[in-house]
Amino acid sequence: MVSESLKKVRKEHKLTQQDIADVLGVDRSTYTFYETGKTYPSIATLHKLADIYNVTIGYLAGYEENRPELKTKHLSPSLSSPSVDPIAFLSKDEQIMLMCYRILQNDKKQEVLKYIKNISAEEEE
Repeated sequence: MVSESLKKVRKEHKLTQQDIADVLGVDRSTYTFYETGKTYPSIATLHKLADIYNVTIGYLAGYEENRPELKTKHLSPSLSSPSVDPIAFLSKDEQIMLMCYRILQNDKKQEVLKYIKNISAEEEE
């Protein structure tokens, strides 16, 4: 069931309903309705939520029992265990930034990366 899956993955990331509502650009009550089953997210919103949590829509919909393994190739071997969620090691602000980044179009992602590189270079000066 979508509502149960959304609540589960949100809690795994130690985020509030308000955090996710902010990332999606909706009221907290709207997101709360998704988790309680009073309303269902649109397909577009489900895509965003799947991207945010790095899972499939099938997992959120309850069609897939097992959560897909996270992509952790760039992490050290101690963090690449399927039982360790690397997102959990990020601060709440870092998690929110990552979730916002995941739902951007590819061209916008490139703009964000360019901006971050530019401000990082300014910090080094």
